[in-house]
Amino acid sequence: MTLTQCSYCNFSYDEWSGDTRNGVPVGTSIEDLAGSVCSRCGIQGVRHERQRGPQYAGQEADFYDQFAGKAGLAFYRNWLESFDELPSVLELGVGTGRLAVELAASTAQYCGVDWSPLMLKTADTKRKRIFQEDVQRLQLVEADALTFQPELRFSHVLCPDGFLQHFTYMEDHRTLLRNISSWLQDEGWLAVDLLLPPGESQWETLHRKRVTPNKWVIRRIEGETSLTRQLYRCAIHYEVYVEGVMDSRYRVEREYALMTPKEMSLLLASEGYQVMQIVENYGLSTPWQTALPANMEEPAQKLGATESMEEAIAAGKTIVPYRQGAWTNGGYPFSHTMSARTPADPATMTLIAKKNPMRD
Repeated sequence: MTLTQCSYCNFSYDEWSGDTRNGVPVGTSIEDLAGSVCSRCGIQGVRHERQRGPQYAGQEADFYDQFAGKAGLAFYRNWLESFDELPSVLELGVGTGRLAVELAASTAQYCGVDWSPLMLKTADTKRKRIFQEDVQRLQLVEADALTFQPELRFSHVLCPDGFLQHFTYMEDHRTLLRNISSWLQDEGWLAVDLLLPPGESQWETLHRKRVTPNKWVIRRIEGETSLTRQLYRCAIHYEVYVEGVMDSRYRVEREYALMTPKEMSLLLASEGYQVMQIVENYGLSTPWQTALPANMEEPAQKLGATESMEEAIAAGKTIVPYRQGAWTNGGYPFSHTMSARTPADPATMTLIAKKNPMRD
């Protein structure tokens, strides 16, 4: 996070908020404080330690599944089942086990790692309910991914739900990718979800969820994105209502690294991975070519310059057949009968990469 704390006097500084007491304006980098504020150290030196983001706890942990839903589940299941041999899977940031408890039955081995004990408690409850006497089918480990040391190597590593973006410094990204490489088998696979925020500099989302007949939850997210800082942060508010009256409220602030698919592709390549595929919104939409790196592999079978679809299909090529009436947008006086996508829409981009054995 952009929050630092002095190990000598416990002075805390948040770069997003500045320090009005000492006359420091909002958005001032801690590097710009050198020689000021503190007469002892001048806000310099190793004593000013970066602080980690908060663990998932409270109502954020309690209602995580209610709002995350089934996102990515079908995509990851289909991907893992596409391999000839049963995969051995490591999931980083397993959380409540939202994916793990559904995917583990289709694997030879599944290990989920998270540093939040409350999220893991929920995952363990699900594991016991679903697997009963065979709970070892899904292993749950409480650990920091930066220092985690598994005993085995895996064929697949999953980093879903923006896991890597919780680490906001490049040095941590490189450490994690090198660790993952050491945990992967030769030519193992890595899947990374990138969460792209709404396109505006400041944005807000609101979701309501009824959890019982007389209880419902509102989750409101207030966010801001900074291109210069390569970060976006959000304040996540939970409000619980019982019989129409507010019962409780919870608030947490989170920061995420702002990364594009191209940037992540370059980072993966520098750490010995080859990006094989980039999928937008788990296959529910198609990324623009401008969002893809130049070294993406071309489809093995393409329609020739003068070839018809009928000829291509007859030749055994895998192409999309003609779909008459596929598009129905329009209307008068109101159009947009089909959902329109805007440049500001948030998205999840999943990068599928393969480990280069030469870099082991």
